[in-house]
Amino acid sequence: MQKMEESMTNIIGIVGLVLGLAVLSILIYKRVPAILAALAATAVVTVFNPVDPWTSLSTLFNGIGSTFGTYFPIFFFATIYGKLMSDTGCANTIAEFFMKLFGPESVILVISVTTALLVYGGVTAMVVAFTVFPLGVSLCRKANISKTLLPAIIQLGQATFALTALPGTPQLNNIIPTAYLGTTSTAAPVLGIIATLVMFGLGYFYLRHEVAKSRARGEGFDENSLRPGSVSELSGDDLPKPLLAFLPIILLIVIYMVLERITFGGYQLKDANPYAPVCTAMIIAIVYLLILGHLMGNTSTVKESIIRGATEWIGPLLSFSIVVGFGRVISSTTGYASLVDAVTNLNMNPYLSAALSVTLLAGVTGSASGGINIALSSEKLVQSWTSQLSSPAQLAALHRIISVSSCGLDSLPHCGGILATLDVCQETHSSSYKYIFMITVVFTLIAAALLVLLASIGFVY
Repeated sequence: MQKMEESMTNIIGIVGLVLGLAVLSILIYKRVPAILAALAATAVVTVFNPVDPWTSLSTLFNGIGSTFGTYFPIFFFATIYGKLMSDTGCANTIAEFFMKLFGPESVILVISVTTALLVYGGVTAMVVAFTVFPLGVSLCRKANISKTLLPAIIQLGQATFALTALPGTPQLNNIIPTAYLGTTSTAAPVLGIIATLVMFGLGYFYLRHEVAKSRARGEGFDENSLRPGSVSELSGDDLPKPLLAFLPIILLIVIYMVLERITFGGYQLKDANPYAPVCTAMIIAIVYLLILGHLMGNTSTVKESIIRGATEWIGPLLSFSIVVGFGRVISSTTGYASLVDAVTNLNMNPYLSAALSVTLLAGVTGSASGGINIALSSEKLVQSWTSQLSSPAQLAALHRIISVSSCGLDSLPHCGGILATLDVCQETHSSSYKYIFMITVVFTLIAAALLVLLASIGFVY
């Protein structure tokens, strides 16, 4: 009888989690402020789980505060960098360069590949939208593409193959499994490349199709969709030369990659703060952009960029922090513990079990890296996989499947990264999420399913 009561309590708790996530997603989609949506969702979760309401509120607010403090530097410097890329004219120069080189139909390719290069170069995926938004706006404007598609175009390079599938990517989704499985960041390179081709190929042609449909409806770039002063209006002779415009991106990637690996007498910058290397690289790129703006006679403009950039990061980071804080509420409940136990007890093909476990947990927490961490920290779950996979090649395939699967259900409307990208791009869930959903959920899960199938028949390269 007691076991039946415990089982019923666990089921009710899990139902509460699902309802809480549904409330959060629906309210955010309906443009209810994130903090109100999180409070309502927390109330739902608390009703269905045996937890003191004030404990839940404290967990929510503490989670918001700690997340805000942790990501403050990276959001702050990324915003200023993005503003200066726009206001010095560098983004417009790069846009014109690519337009002349590849033509107006190259917009999706240029934005997504540029974003992917930054992500693969180590720029944190959560904030890469700040750096490519000015370029994206310039390209969409010149090609007369509706800005509602821009978040999905950025996400194609931001939250899919460069984050999880490309062998060697330094993002957490690819690094965390190495600590648990004894693999390397280049694990199962062929499977990674296959997943890359699937995600990028499906995403690219889907977005081209949506651009064509948008134009057929008579939609184009809407200047009124931009906040005043959010992008530069410089053109012609007022723009820097292409080499000078590309240099900030080159500096950012190269300096970051050096600082990420260099050791100063046994000390590394990331020992002080995991984002110190990329923030340092951004600071150097910012100094370069300030000098460039001054030499081009735009001193007052770049000063204004600093002022605007010093405040515009707050909204995206706050939205992100609120959703992460709600994830802390979720993870502190008995329903969540029951869900983790249920996932741990999945008895099936180890590759399929890993894919389902990671993507479900990532969906609940709204975090890809969170889903991986939770799944791999369960010794019972990892043992159930590794006991059936003995060879290094099989473990490498498991690594790649875990990494790719993490970016599926994590990208539901309550995902903090999605909120930040939409905020930066000045769009809403109702205007842009349907495109994001296809790119980051549907096509990513298709790629993960393909990897599970290939690994299950022995293709583990």
